[in-house]
Amino acid sequence: MGPNRIFRSIIRQYFRLHGADIVWGGGAYKFTFDTGEEFPFELKDPSLFRDMAVHGSIAFAEGFVDGKWDIDFDQMEPLQRHMMARGMARPLPHNFLYHKARQTFSRTGRTGDAEASRSNSAHHYDRGNDLFASFLDEGMNYSCGFFDDPEWDLATAQRRKVDLTLERLQLFEGARVLDIGCGWGNVAIEASRRGCDVTGINLAAEQIELARSRAELAQAKARFVLADYRDFARDREASFDRIVSIGMIEHVGRRQHRVFFDRVRRMLKPGGLAVVHSIVDWPYGINEPWLERYIFPGSYAPRLKEMVDCANAAGLRTVGGPYRHDGANYAATLGHWRKRFLANYDTLDPARYPERFRRLWVAYLAGCEAAFGTLGLHNAQVVYQRPVEG
Repeated sequence: MGPNRIFRSIIRQYFRLHGADIVWGGGAYKFTFDTGEEFPFELKDPSLFRDMAVHGSIAFAEGFVDGKWDIDFDQMEPLQRHMMARGMARPLPHNFLYHKARQTFSRTGRTGDAEASRSNSAHHYDRGNDLFASFLDEGMNYSCGFFDDPEWDLATAQRRKVDLTLERLQLFEGARVLDIGCGWGNVAIEASRRGCDVTGINLAAEQIELARSRAELAQAKARFVLADYRDFARDREASFDRIVSIGMIEHVGRRQHRVFFDRVRRMLKPGGLAVVHSIVDWPYGINEPWLERYIFPGSYAPRLKEMVDCANAAGLRTVGGPYRHDGANYAATLGHWRKRFLANYDTLDPARYPERFRRLWVAYLAGCEAAFGTLGLHNAQVVYQRPVEG
């Protein structure tokens, strides 16, 4: 028996332990599950099984991106959903220890380093505005939509998220508002339409450039600054009535959560409110290794208790929520993004986004969609207040 057959046998036994199997015959392969579902795939490089035996689930996604195995793109999400539902996303013990050390000591994990933060941000958010426009809604909202009705389209769910967030922020005419991690500016623009004076900050140059253009087109009283939130906070003690941050805290790094909330408290006026929105409750003790390496370096989705406790320790008082939004909302959002990306991929420049990139993005969107549908992840919003001293 050759080495590839030995590794194939090892992986097959692993699948069988989780109610699944890999069967083959006549050169054809398929993943099968104990509930009867089958997913035919094409094996192009038998070293896939060796890689999976050594490196675990990260090699499964790497092998897809590298073309070692192939499947109909529409089957990637249900395949991964079946695997995750059976615990097959959990890191193997030796992989867990390796990735724990790597994420702890690698430069990309040290998001206390401003240079590393800029590098992490650029890795994902400066890939190109044309890419994100190909799959986001017209508001360019790159976070979970709120599907009060599962039949809603993406734009309606995103408007609902923005409206509810700003409602929780309790805006008023003339309020000075800061958006930390402002993306392409939609929340800041919408807050300005409610009579507020808004500043948005983040580290992605392409996002800031487009946000400025969109604000000018909308004649919005919103300005956008390329800045690290820590640097921005230095000379802005008690400068803002309201602060909002959607999907930003996941990128600051676990060891920077207290710093993040300390800067939020510092910049809020006494009595001022902040709404912080985050993915919460990733079930394993490390970041998902493939996502951390290829998509979101240095990221960490907190436990909801961590998010509340760090804010309280930094001197903020919880006055609203935590409001949990079921993972089905993000699964639906990601499903819309995945379908829109595939439908619009041919409009993108193939020199900038070659076939390997398409496979990378399909693995990312389908994998995250499956995770939110199966692993107990949520989105949460918490409303904090800086207490009035004395």
